[in-house]
Amino acid sequence: MRFSNLLLGSAAILATGSAYAADLPSKKSAPVEFVRVCSAQGAGFFYIPGTDTCIRIGGRARFDYGYGQPFTRGDNVTGMKSLGRIQADVRNATEYGLLRAYVRLQLGRGNGALASGTGNGTAIVGSAVPSTSTSIELDRAYVQFGGLTAGRTQSFFDFYAGDLEVIGTTAGDGSAHNMLAYSASFGKGFSATIALEDPIETRSGVTVVTGPTIGKYAGAGAPDVVANLRVEQGWGAAQLSGAVHQVRVVNTTAAIGGFAPSAEYGFAVNGGVQFNLPFAAGDQLWLQGTYTKGNPSRVTGNGISTGVGAIGFGLPDAFTTANGGTGKLDLVTAWGLTAAAIHNWTPTVSTSVFGSYAKVDVGGSTFTAAGGATGANSVRDFTYWTVGGNVAWSPVKDFVIAAEVDYLRVESSNGGVFSGLANSPRVLVKSDDAIISRLRIQRDF
Repeated sequence: MRFSNLLLGSAAILATGSAYAADLPSKKSAPVEFVRVCSAQGAGFFYIPGTDTCIRIGGRARFDYGYGQPFTRGDNVTGMKSLGRIQADVRNATEYGLLRAYVRLQLGRGNGALASGTGNGTAIVGSAVPSTSTSIELDRAYVQFGGLTAGRTQSFFDFYAGDLEVIGTTAGDGSAHNMLAYSASFGKGFSATIALEDPIETRSGVTVVTGPTIGKYAGAGAPDVVANLRVEQGWGAAQLSGAVHQVRVVNTTAAIGGFAPSAEYGFAVNGGVQFNLPFAAGDQLWLQGTYTKGNPSRVTGNGISTGVGAIGFGLPDAFTTANGGTGKLDLVTAWGLTAAAIHNWTPTVSTSVFGSYAKVDVGGSTFTAAGGATGANSVRDFTYWTVGGNVAWSPVKDFVIAAEVDYLRVESSNGGVFSGLANSPRVLVKSDDAIISRLRIQRDF
């Protein structure tokens, strides 16, 4: 009897507690929104939560060790450089086509023979040459909307730009430019692009041959106009491109009569083809030829120096002939041929070989006005050629270890010039060469 009463009492208490519980407010957790994969835009893309925008975050960490041939005791023979890169690729599919924004920032720190870039750091005390530098570079920053490209990216003039190389000594240019461009596709892999590109970064200066100081370029008066026709199909790719470049200088020295020379327009043309070879997946052959008048950086911008060892030459966009000359700008002519190939021995091991031949012509009247065949005259026609090769091992995806050796040679086409090396005998030199090498360890993500 008492046990029955206890059960009834307990039931009443439980019922009462349930009634009170029903009156308490209930807090529900917000639904968790997991990151969704955006497979439509490719591997690594995901949706930014709460939007229909896809993004991919990536980057690179790179270490280079270089060894070069010394010419004087003050030269840096070895060097190291580290590079860090971070990039973001943001995309939306719209009724007008793809809307894309891409940004890539690079930071580098180089020492010794690989000290290059801007923002010099502290030099090593007692060094005969700069030994340390830090570089901060906005390598890419552009918007694409349908066929429109606006921002900073590689020139639409370029085709092969050291794609298979570690050091980059062949003829060509792979630098970034600010631009506004429009591309149209015609189907079956055919396309065409017209672009207005900032001219500042393709300038090489103007030299008064009797100076011989570099003339001061005038302010940008016109953009570089660049156009190309391109085809990409299963066999490979081909491109024909051209560029127009304004050469406009501020020079009111008494040596040329106190007047600035009239602006001249240089140009460049480039043709290249890339074949997919049938031997192994990823095997390729590249062939390219470039010709320019008044815009030599289109040929020499990809690592070619105007001097090797004890010999060096001036290579501006144009020369101005003073002291009785007309003062007119004489545009420099340059052309280059490049071949490069890669073979994949296994899925993880590959070999690349490459070579270039380039010729620079300053013009007979300029050569004569600058002093002719005298040893002090560095204004001369010259040739440059290079051959090289590398071996790369990629044991894991997006990770590579590569070693490269290049041979370079520069030769005057009309007599020798005095050695330009500091603290060395002043002797006539007609040609010189060098061997440079590089070890690279790189991880992309």
